[in-house]
Amino acid sequence: MNFTPLKSHPTFCRLSVSVFSFILSIIAGVFSTAAVAATPSDFAQSFEYHDVEISPDGKHLALVIKDQGKRKLAVVTADDFSSVGGADFGSRQEVGQYFWANNERLVIAINYFLPWEDSPISTGELYAIDYNGKRGEIIYGQRAGEQTVGTNLQTKKSVDGVAEVINRLDHDDNDILIASYPFSRDGSRVPAVHRLNIDNGRMSSMLAGGPVPFTKFITDKKGNIRLAVGINSDDEKRAFRFVEDGMKWIEIPRDQFGRGYNPLTIDESGEFLYFIDNKDQDTKGLYKQHIETGKKETLFLNEQVDITSLVFSYDDTEIYAVRTDAGYPLYTVFDKSSEEARVYEFLINTFKGYQVDITSSSDDGNLWSIYVSNDQQAGSFYLYDKSENKFRLLFSNFPSIPKEQFSESIPFTFKASDGIEIPGYITYPTSVDPNKNVPLITLVHGGPFARDYWSFDREVQMLTAQGYAVLRLNFRGSSGYGLAYGDASEQNWGTRVQQDIIEGTEWVIQQGGIQQDKVCIMGASFGAYSAVMSATIKPDLFKCVIANAGVYDLEMMFNEGDIPRILYGKAFLENELGTDLSVLRAQSPVNHVSKLKAPLLLAHGEEDERAPFKHAEALMAQLDKHNKPYQTFFRGTAGHGFFDDKSRSEYFEEVAGFLQKQFN
Repeated sequence: MNFTPLKSHPTFCRLSVSVFSFILSIIAGVFSTAAVAATPSDFAQSFEYHDVEISPDGKHLALVIKDQGKRKLAVVTADDFSSVGGADFGSRQEVGQYFWANNERLVIAINYFLPWEDSPISTGELYAIDYNGKRGEIIYGQRAGEQTVGTNLQTKKSVDGVAEVINRLDHDDNDILIASYPFSRDGSRVPAVHRLNIDNGRMSSMLAGGPVPFTKFITDKKGNIRLAVGINSDDEKRAFRFVEDGMKWIEIPRDQFGRGYNPLTIDESGEFLYFIDNKDQDTKGLYKQHIETGKKETLFLNEQVDITSLVFSYDDTEIYAVRTDAGYPLYTVFDKSSEEARVYEFLINTFKGYQVDITSSSDDGNLWSIYVSNDQQAGSFYLYDKSENKFRLLFSNFPSIPKEQFSESIPFTFKASDGIEIPGYITYPTSVDPNKNVPLITLVHGGPFARDYWSFDREVQMLTAQGYAVLRLNFRGSSGYGLAYGDASEQNWGTRVQQDIIEGTEWVIQQGGIQQDKVCIMGASFGAYSAVMSATIKPDLFKCVIANAGVYDLEMMFNEGDIPRILYGKAFLENELGTDLSVLRAQSPVNHVSKLKAPLLLAHGEEDERAPFKHAEALMAQLDKHNKPYQTFFRGTAGHGFFDDKSRSEYFEEVAGFLQKQFN
């Protein structure tokens, strides 16, 4: 089909060390690997395993298991994997992010299932529990003042706020450092820093208040507050240094950092700051700066793409590797001086052709939990024992779908009509003869300031399993390709951005292998906006449209939804969309419905706060007015997208049925 992979992708490389599998005693069920064709619903199922964390002493493993739609915590021994404890919060709550506070106790953020939300939401409560499942209690939040049932624990103080852990205080087994963000409708109330006792939930007096709303605090290893960044009402980033003598903040002049400035961590000595920035350049680089003298050193910079992710030392005081994504993921270990860095380099060389993420390690650096995945495999967790140089396969996600039913994604670039290179990914179905032309789905990502990666995508795999090729484009406005590329979407949502999508679709068709009369465009959120808008601009190109949770009237965005309610929301919208009503109306698909030729599947959650249901209603009114064919998939309790297994399964089946009807 005229696409040549940039490099080979083995189904799985042969490991240079011993690999063996086992089944956790707390997990029941046997998964069949019979080669039965997967249904759309099969791809809609949630990943079962998440977030493996090793205790500091390496004796226990904690992990999250998705059971009956809920995240539950399990704790097992690291030697024989026998179950020793865990946490289950009942029917309306689930385990959120968590970490080991010490060898005995874990701290968990509680997620809530709210009637108007389709996915669980964190309300900022923190819960602490021993690894064996005992002494569990809420240590922060509105319910922290309630006495724990069945205990004589002293009543604690309730807090109307959201907690963010900013330092685990590895030197202190009793306390952690948190930022407490008071509840407010627009986020304008500044946070405060406190020590929080993980045994009794007692909170210290305020150690420092945030200098601006949405403050991110940076501390040194000992927990001393050193820096902060935040956002003002004009959507501008502001940065500050903390002066402990006098308990005050000194603002860093804005000409000293760029728009992408992001302080990350302070080294063990307390003298050097690691940070990301794009000052006086297009892409974001990684730097190390002496805090007192201001002298900085460039650790890594790629002039084509931004840094995707970083690899920190186990104590979070050093950064020794980065990942970039021009096409395939590329890992660069720029500092090989530490044993951790050398182990990481061994890991990425062992799992070539995979994305490699370290989820945790023991304090002595012997045990490492890693998550490996690629475009055709949802991911597997391994435990690496450095002393024995062995891997143990813990478990894999999506084990019930045969691996031969997953399709390979190939990166490419094409030159747009104005000469700019636009990157993307093409995925052909494995079930179809490669010499046969297939229908094409142009799948548009949300944002627009987001991007597609070479990674496992359940929607892509669901579509290819039905026999369709899938095109994903990182059009202008997508993140990760520098300032100029990202800014190109400003006030161009309905023009240059859509032109990239249309030209990319036409270019792929020209390469061959595509049935030119069977091309559909599909997306969610901004992707839904683009799906409808592109189909009005090029009505003869797209034979059908699938739009999920979209915005269709740009004027409405200034008055409806959660963005205008955020402190900097109005400034953000004015910068991104502009204030010229004629431009807003011209770039709103609701005003161009008369040009549509393609049937439309319109999906939306009626409790969506990001893209309110009023957008769908406005679009339907115009579709009815112009007698345009469409069908709907609405869910009364869904928010911005379909996240529970049942709704997502029903949506995938609806999409598959709609496409089959259009293409047959």
